[in-house]
Amino acid sequence: MIHYIKKIKRINEDFSVIVLFNTDEIKNISLKEYISQLAKTSPVLFEPLLNSNYFKQVRLDSYGTLSWPNEVEFCPDVLYKMATNPEH
Repeated sequence: MIHYIKKIKRINEDFSVIVLFNTDEIKNISLKEYISQLAKTSPVLFEPLLNSNYFKQVRLDSYGTLSWPNEVEFCPDVLYKMATNPEH
């Protein structure tokens, strides 16, 4: 199954996002460690995402994935594999 995000439900202070996938599952995607690793090899692209104010600018693009103003986006299938069930 190809996954995509239908809705961003909440953007958290800990660099995670709670989303609704096309499977109708609500999942938490924690991105801080992932972005930190990517910033080591591509700091110009990924270091801005480690700023909480910039991270909060995340939007859902027309392909159903998370996207930022600097055009960084992640494959929704990768995000689905990273996702966990949110704590209530």
